Parts: sequence; structure tokens; C-alpha cells
Amino acid sequence: MDPQGREGDPQGIDEVARQRTKQRAARLNEAVPGFPALTVGELADQVRSATAGPGSAEGVTELLRSGGHGHETIESVLRCLDLDPPGTPAPDGEVYTAIDASRGRQRLRTLAQLEALLLKE
Repeated sequence: MDPQGREGDPQGIDEVARQRTKQRAARLNEAVPGFPALTVGELADQVRSATAGPGSAEGVTELLRSGGHGHETIESVLRCLDLDPPGTPAPDGEVYTAIDASRGRQRLRTLAQLEALLLKE
């Protein structure tokens, strides 16, 4: 047994999974903005019932928009239903590659600026 007492403890083995479960539960219990008597989990259940199954991200988005729900609520419900928001590029898509390359260049510029500052001191 390790000093933390985690051997044989399934929760101690995968802390990341436990934190994800905790965050998901908190998200499900959040009140929907503009609808204080409704939680995100209840809204996700309503959407699931209205779409006769998981549905598509586009269909869920349109259904929620027509119900007067905002962008944040729509994203929360999509996450609860394990759907990607419409327009999310695939990890191997050209758009994703361009964004990733841009982030890499920005990181390199930032590192160069930090090194220059350190060399001045």
C-alpha cells in the first residue's frame, strides 16, 4: 500500500476521472440562466425526450435557440449529452491544424520575449 492509502481504492487510482465526474454532477445541477426553476440536467433530459434519443448537435442547438436559451446554456447541454458543438473541427481537420500552428508560433514568440528579458537582467 502506498503512503496515501490508495492501493485497492478505485477512486484513488483515477483522480482525473473522479474530478470529471464531480464537475459533470455540478454542471447538471447548475440553474439555467433565465429559467431559475430549471437545471441544466433537467433541460438536457427534456431535449433528449424531445429529440427521441441523443439527436445531433445541430438539432439540439436549434431546439434550444428556439426555446430562448443562450450560447452558454446550449454548450452546457451539449456537453451533458456528449455532443460536440456544431462547427467544432475534427482533430485532424485543416482548421484545427491552422489554429494549432498559430498557437505554437505565439508560444515561440512569447518564449523569445521572455528569454530577451532574462538576458537583459
